[in-house]
Amino acid sequence: MGSKVLLGDVVQLDDSRRQPLSSRQREGRKGCYPYYGAQGIVDYLDDYTYDGTYLLVAEDGENLRSRKMPLANLVTGRFRVNNHAHVLAGTDKCDIRVLGWLLNSMNLTPYVTGSTQPKLSQKNLLAIELDLPSIDEQQSIMAILGSIDNKIALNQQTNDYLAA
Repeated sequence: MGSKVLLGDVVQLDDSRRQPLSSRQREGRKGCYPYYGAQGIVDYLDDYTYDGTYLLVAEDGENLRSRKMPLANLVTGRFRVNNHAHVLAGTDKCDIRVLGWLLNSMNLTPYVTGSTQPKLSQKNLLAIELDLPSIDEQQSIMAILGSIDNKIALNQQTNDYLAA
């Protein structure tokens, strides 16, 4: 398998451009750019702060414990993020698509704090220990997993079409 690394040593944390906006603040700013929270899109706004491919990891919420939905979601394009999701960018050591698969399959309970409101702090996120293959192996893995992801997306589109 790969070598043991800390997440903070292989990704770039890009939380500095996150911006919490209340529903009242968002009322007059409707647009076409997704505004993400811990578990996905919460609104669409008239501007963006990120442009590219990033991995959004839930920072807080019940889903950190229940895992009813993925904790890590790959996002591509122009968008905004509130303060309930961490924003990770890949590096020459880590393909964030592989990282998303890893984080969604791992037990992260040891890194989650809080009894009433579960939280994955920046410090604990960056301290997650991973068994990470080399970047060449990661790219080979994604060649296979990417095909599976594409098939899942196509099936979902077909289901949506049939439902409509």
